[in-house]
Amino acid sequence: MPADVFFWPLPAGAPTDLAPPDVRPGLRRLVVALGFEGAAAGGAPWPLQLPLGAPGRPAPVPPAWAREVGATLAGTGAAALPPWIFATDSPSIATRGLDTAAGLRDVARAKGFGAAGAGGLAFTVGDDPDAQVDATPSAGARAGGPVPGASSVGILAGAGGLAVLSPLRPHPHLGVTASVAALGLDLSTREAKLDLHRGIRPQVDTPLCAGCGSCLDVCLYDAIVIRGGRATIDHRHCTGCGECMGVCFMAGIAPEAAVGVATFRDAVAGAAAGTAGLLGTGPGRPLLCLNFLVHLETHGAAGKARRRLPPAGIGILASRDPVAVDAAAFDLLAERLGGPVDQWSGYAQPPGLLLECAEAVGLGSRDYRLREV
Repeated sequence: MPADVFFWPLPAGAPTDLAPPDVRPGLRRLVVALGFEGAAAGGAPWPLQLPLGAPGRPAPVPPAWAREVGATLAGTGAAALPPWIFATDSPSIATRGLDTAAGLRDVARAKGFGAAGAGGLAFTVGDDPDAQVDATPSAGARAGGPVPGASSVGILAGAGGLAVLSPLRPHPHLGVTASVAALGLDLSTREAKLDLHRGIRPQVDTPLCAGCGSCLDVCLYDAIVIRGGRATIDHRHCTGCGECMGVCFMAGIAPEAAVGVATFRDAVAGAAAGTAGLLGTGPGRPLLCLNFLVHLETHGAAGKARRRLPPAGIGILASRDPVAVDAAAFDLLAERLGGPVDQWSGYAQPPGLLLECAEAVGLGSRDYRLREV
């Protein structure tokens, strides 16, 4: 049976980046359409997983958008959200400034998260061994108080549900990421992310290497050196994060063997199924997946093959099924592009392969029914 995927298209003539669209009415409609209005009123924790984005750049999901989702989940029009509804993200293995809990908190504050009350949305770092989840529910709603050492497991302990807010993003090993990758990667501990990536060994295509040093600058692990005017990767230190692949001006860095990428896809799909399984199984589990096709940015790399103008914003998709909502997102993006999504992402990996893996482990179905709200 096809999974329901609800779609709120951006209004015709939607504003540009200079005057961003107000998508809050659409978010309310989508949460209500899935039957989640007031679902978080009981006092159990409801994390809103979202990516903060790189320091110094706008948040991919602005605080006002996330707060609208939280307010609809709470089912109230109160000025302040209840403390058990909070935004979360976990430290990155690839982006400087997001690779520690302290850095993540600083970036969250700079982007307008972390101010609970007075209309704000609290922010909690996942995978933070030095802190407790600052989202204590109402008395009696959850035994044991805050969850120490928040992680993909800890932050969902006793949770009433989970909302995953995912902008489509290019990814060197998956092509494009959305809800499935968020469940498998973004809700994992930093150590788990490292374990997932270690089987991928990037390799420099020497004739294409200009020796510019861009890859060296972004590597957090000192795994790259310039020798004889060419980059060399030391796989004893490389974690396989792929950040070097994203900045190579000549598109000259690729995985050493396809088997590493295939293993990585399988592992991400398995991790996503494990995370979703913490909320229960079946179509009734309290999992809300929102895919944002609003600000479809170009990839950060400067290679000619990747310098593609983004299509105009498309809209927002929502479903209880992460596989179905991703399949719909990739189909809408391909339709807008008039071709495969690698025209936008700059990476050759088809994102549908991750969905095949996710479907195979029982996370959801690629068969969907699109319903406009």
